Amino acid sequence: MTRRLLAVLLFAALTAAATAQMRKREAQPPVPPEAATVDAIVAALYDSVSHAPDAMPDFEKMRNIFLPVGMLIPPKKPSEDIFTTLDPDQFGERVKKAIADRKQKGEPAGFIEKEIGRRSDCFGNVCQIFSAYEGRYLAADEKPFVRGINSIQLVKDGRRWWIASVAWDVETPNNPIPAAYLPPAK
Repeated sequence: MTRRLLAVLLFAALTAAATAQMRKREAQPPVPPEAATVDAIVAALYDSVSHAPDAMPDFEKMRNIFLPVGMLIPPKKPSEDIFTTLDPDQFGERVKKAIADRKQKGEPAGFIEKEIGRRSDCFGNVCQIFSAYEGRYLAADEKPFVRGINSIQLVKDGRRWWIASVAWDVETPNNPIPAAYLPPAK
C-alpha cells in the first residue's frame, strides 16, 4: 500500500472511532437525581425499600441505583453455612414473599426504614458508607422494631453513583450499634 492510501485509511478509522464515541456520549441517558450525589443515592436506597402497608417497595428505583451486578447481603442465619447474596430482583422476590406472609398472618406489612447515623469514607470514585438505621412498620410508630447498620459500597462511573453492594446486620442485646455510628445524644 502506498503511504497516501494508509493515511486515508487511518484518517477514516480515526474519524469513525471519534464519531462512534460522540454518538455513545450523546446516547447516554441523563443522570437520575437519585444517583447524582452520595447523599442522594443513600436516600434513594432507603426510599426504595420503605413502603406503606398497602403498597410495595419501589423495586424499579432500586434497580436503577444498583449496578447490574450489584448485590444485597442479609445477615447470615445461624442455620446457614454461608451468606445469602441477592441481586435486586432476587431481593424483591424475597421481600414480596415476606410481605405476603405477614399479610396472611394478619401482621403489619409496612416497612419504613430511616437512616439515623452515618460514617463515610470516600476516595475518588469509591465510597464506603456505614449507615445506622431503624425500621418501623408505620412511620407513626413510636419505637422501631429493628435497628442495625447497612454497609453500602458505592462506585462512580465519572457521571453518576451506583450501589455495588449492601451488606447489613441487625442490632441485638449482644451486638449493640456502637456509639460512633449513632448521632450525638440530645
